[in-house]
Formats: sequence, structure tokens, C-alpha cells
Amino acid sequence: MNRRALLAAVPSIALAGCATRLGIADRVEITRKFVRLHPWDGEEPIDAVVRRYDPDEGVAYDDPHEAIADEIDPDEPLVVPDSMADRLEAEYEIVEYRIRACALDGDDCRETTLVREEFNAVEVGDVVDIVSRSSGAGLVNIHERREERD
Repeated sequence: MNRRALLAAVPSIALAGCATRLGIADRVEITRKFVRLHPWDGEEPIDAVVRRYDPDEGVAYDDPHEAIADEIDPDEPLVVPDSMADRLEAEYEIVEYRIRACALDGDDCRETTLVREEFNAVEVGDVVDIVSRSSGAGLVNIHERREERD
């Protein structure tokens, strides 16, 4: 890594650690990732694909909805590529990229929305620092990947 790239990365790394220590960001474990689709006709939202993590049982998918079933590989992390996102956004009024995140002690769990790029960057079981905001959450830092602990 060249000096300029290193110097550019230092503030981001420092900000992630400081944001958590200052209470601006929450360190949480992602226990569920899912794509929620809101039909144009006002029907109830559909959780089209759900990937879960349980420390005792590991990682698993719930049965995916027909709108997305052919594009999900049960052995791969849940990632929504541009082509799938474009198709879903054309077919549904709202497409949400959601996570369920729990405090590390497991007591406080919340669901929130991420932008697709941040949603794709994390996997169930990862420990991350997120900042809550009115439009959803923002990923600050991936603190620890699940596969690093397993």
C-alpha cells in the first residue's frame, strides 16, 4: 500500500473506532438479512428471501419467494446484484434491504434498512458498527467477520 492510500484510510479506521466508543455507533451482530418487497397493489409486504444466523445452528435460508428463488444459491451469502435489484425495482413499488441486528449481549435486537451496497457488504453473523438514522442505518465498520470466529 502506498503512503497516500494509507493516509487516506487512517481517518476512516479511526472514525469507526471512535464512533463506537462515543456512542454514536452501535456494535451489533447481524442475525438476519432479508429482502422485503412491497407490491404495487398495496398488498402486504413479502420477505422474499431471508438468511438467518444462529450460533448453535449456523447459517440457513428460509424458503425463498418465487420472485427470487431461482437466483438464490443456498450455499452462498445473500448478495443482490445490479441485475436482480433492477428487476425487483421494476416489479415492486418498494424494495428494502433489511437486517436484524442484536446487541452483543443478545438483549436488544432491532430491524433496520441498509442501502444495497452496505447490505451486500455484510453477512449474517458478522459483528458490525452501525449508526441509526431516520431513513435506516448506516454501516460504519465491519468489526469482525463470522468466518473469522468459526
